[in-house]
Parts: sequence; C-alpha cells; structure tokens
Amino acid sequence: MTFLSAKMILRICGATLVAAALSACAVDRPESTMCRGLVPASTLEMPVPPTSQEPVMDEETAIARSAAPAIARAVAADRRGAVELNVLSLSAGGQYGAFGAGFLRGWGADRPSFDLVTGVSAGSLLAPVAFAGPEFDAILDDYDGLSDDDVLRENLLAAPFSPSVASTEPLKALLNDRLSDDLIGRIAERQRVENAQLFVAATNIDTTANRIFSLSDVAASGADIDVRRDCMREVIMASSAIPVFLPPRNIDDNLYADGGLRDHVFFRGIESARAQVARQTGRTIRVNAFIVVNGQLRTPEEAGEAEDVEDNILAYALRAADILADETLRDSIAETIRFAQDQPGWTVEGVFADTAIPRECREETGRFNPCVTRHLFDYGKTLGSARPLVWLDGDALLEITNKL
Repeated sequence: MTFLSAKMILRICGATLVAAALSACAVDRPESTMCRGLVPASTLEMPVPPTSQEPVMDEETAIARSAAPAIARAVAADRRGAVELNVLSLSAGGQYGAFGAGFLRGWGADRPSFDLVTGVSAGSLLAPVAFAGPEFDAILDDYDGLSDDDVLRENLLAAPFSPSVASTEPLKALLNDRLSDDLIGRIAERQRVENAQLFVAATNIDTTANRIFSLSDVAASGADIDVRRDCMREVIMASSAIPVFLPPRNIDDNLYADGGLRDHVFFRGIESARAQVARQTGRTIRVNAFIVVNGQLRTPEEAGEAEDVEDNILAYALRAADILADETLRDSIAETIRFAQDQPGWTVEGVFADTAIPRECREETGRFNPCVTRHLFDYGKTLGSARPLVWLDGDALLEITNKL
C-alpha cells in the first residue's frame, strides 16, 4: 500500500513533468565505495535472464562455497545422529520491515543461533541483528514508529538532476549508528568461530545481475573497522534502495539498487552445500528453514484494505508499481517454498504480516508512515512472543500466495 497525500502527489507530478522535460540531463554517478578484497571472489553475480545454465550455477556455487564450511562445522560438532541446520530468510517489504523487526523482538532469546541468515531490501536492515543475536535486539526498536524523517529526505526540486526523488542521508546516519563496532565484531566472531554466514542481495542495475554479498565475510575481513562499516552500510542501503524513490549505491564502480527486484529468498546454494557435505561425510543433514515475510500476502479484499485508486496518472503508476512489487514477493516466496519442499531433509515454515492496517493509519501520509510501522511492530512483537510460535507450513503459505 502506498501512502501519499494529494499534495505530495501534485508535487511529485510536477517534479516528474520537469524531469521528463529534462530527461536528456545527466546525473552525477555516486562516489564508489570499494568492497573489493572484503568480499571473497566466490561471491558472484548472476545475469538474469541467463543465456545458459552456467550463470545460474555460478551464483549457486558461490553461496555453496560460503555455506559449506558452516555445514561441515555443524557435522563435526555433532558426531551422532542427524545434523540440524537453522536458516533464516528475511524478505523485502519497505515499511513492512517493522513487522519483521517486531517479530524478531518478540522471538528474542528463544530463537536459535542461525547457521545462515539471508536478507533482501527491508530484510537486509534486520539481518545483521538477527545474525548477531538477541543481545543486540534493542536496535530493532528503531522500527517502532519509524517515519520518513528517520529514513529519507525529500529532494523533489532536484529530481531532474538527482538519481532519485529523495536522499537517504537520515538512513545513512541511522546505519552508521546501528553498525557499531560491537555489532560488527560479533558478526565477525560468528563467522570465524562458527563459520556462520550472513548474506544480503542487491541488484546490479548496470548489468541487471543479482549479487549476493557475504556481510559476514566483510565483517571478518580484518580491514579497518570504518572500512568494514562503510562497505556493510552501502550494501544494505543498496539492497533497500527503492528505484526512483531512493538513490542507487555505487559499490566497486557498479550501481546497485533494491534486492527485491530479483529473488527475495535464495536457498539453492544452501541446498548445494548441504548435499555436498552429506555426500562427503555420509551424514544425514536436515535444514530447518524459517521465512519472515515482511508483507501482507492476503488480497486487499481479504485484508480489509481494498480502496479505489485515485484518478490521476501518478496514482495509477504507483498502484501498478505496488501490484508489481506484491507479485514479485509472492512469486519469490512460492518458488522458494516449492524448491524447499522438493529437497530431502528440508522443512520450511513462515510468518507474514497477517493484519489489516487501521483506517486511521491509511489516512496519514508517507512512504514510512509512523502509524503503520508502530502497528506492524506491535503486531509482529505479539506474534513473536507467542509460545509456542505459530508458524505456517509450506502448504499453507503456498495456498495464500497463490490466491492472486
């Protein structure tokens, strides 16, 4: 759901018309942040659509190479019986990331120490905390009432000469504070001691490739702490950069934007690593996959949020963009669940923001509406605090995602 006032729509319409008139004007490419040397060479990019099966295998192999040591260590630590791996995936979702933050906050110390954590877009903001552990959960409270002022600064008048209609200086400052020395140190420790892995995806808008960044490798690289923080921050900002609305990030001389443009969840490389280690050791290795969907998977009618679109060209375009984002999320979740269900030894469970946004919240404006984020955080926290946790199995999630 997009929450924009009529006044804001008129302002964006004006900026859009000016931008169209000046479409030949170039914008300055953002200064590059160098992550080379911090991310291993096995972290590769996958062109989409692939011209052959080889590019697909490149990405799968890249994740497998990073995930295999964590799996092998789990096997070595447990010499009897089946080995259990815990994997957490956090989807995209914009302001719906408040749901995931609240859910993790409620889950708290009862959640497992995950062997692998993946995050995309909104999920990339939550993934470092989920990976580091409950002692850092106070960071998640930032999402309780998160507003536009916490994330972005409107830049409509500069739109024709800028890569987006808003700047993300507030988010940059927030992440610099979140990515403390202690948090980075804990992520590095988990990678070095446990071989646990933290993956974040972003989309290369120069090549259209999907790139998986291993933030745990960045944290454990041994580079100066500020260099590691800059790289981790830029990857997270790239993964969450909504096209046009928020600016892309320049990493290693390539522009990256919203990871949600491609896959929200990526399990194929994890399965390759599991199968490889199982063959080498002769052990049974099971995967417990948990998916936190930062979105409302029910139809607007089911969720009680159906509203006619306003009759202006920008409202039409924004509604179409919301539908496309919703469809991408549904397709990615459904494909992932079907893949996991087809693998031996996998179980997959998930939760989503199964709550209607109160009408009084929908009357307020903003891409990050504090009324909405407060409601989603509280709902997620209540759901995460339930004992036992109420997870939806793969079949139930598939039924919901297939409704449209």
